[in-house]
Amino acid sequence: MIEAERKKQTNIIEYILFMFHTEDLLRSHQLNPKLVVEQLVDKSDKPYKEKIELKKWYLETIESMERENIQDAGHLSEVIEIIGELSYLHKALMNVFQDREYLDLWEKAYPNIIELAEKTNGQTLNPIELCFNGVYGVLILRLKKQQVHQETLKAVETFSEMLRHLGKRYQDIREGRLRFPSSMNN
Repeated sequence: MIEAERKKQTNIIEYILFMFHTEDLLRSHQLNPKLVVEQLVDKSDKPYKEKIELKKWYLETIESMERENIQDAGHLSEVIEIIGELSYLHKALMNVFQDREYLDLWEKAYPNIIELAEKTNGQTLNPIELCFNGVYGVLILRLKKQQVHQETLKAVETFSEMLRHLGKRYQDIREGRLRFPSSMNN
């Protein structure tokens, strides 16, 4: 099983961040299948069988990105759909389940979410997507070995904590440990 599938089954938050990175990685190789295979598959230290799976997955991902016309920016529809599911769960945890821990995490993250929304000029209004963008942005800055201000790190930590709890509750639903009230299933 390739890493993306493993993450999707075990940690949906890591999966989304992994997919954000994969989309950018493929774009940095101009979505060129030959370049991707040479640079990302052939040079990896994975066993041959895993390289075959990885090559297939990268090529399918490139095809999806081209089909969905997100060669330059944006996210795969599957990723957007999962963010939508997480947004729905976010609202349910706050309004239906009234998950105390989640509400506390939301209260800590909310001012930082508002600040990030203002910095993006309202391009993204979905608070869950904003949290992912904040966490991913810091991840990229760190990969580039660029300095990240302490205030930014503190703000993004509130996003991470909230997303971590949201991801656990998402997994609880997938594994049947948390169910929506029957009135919500209509």
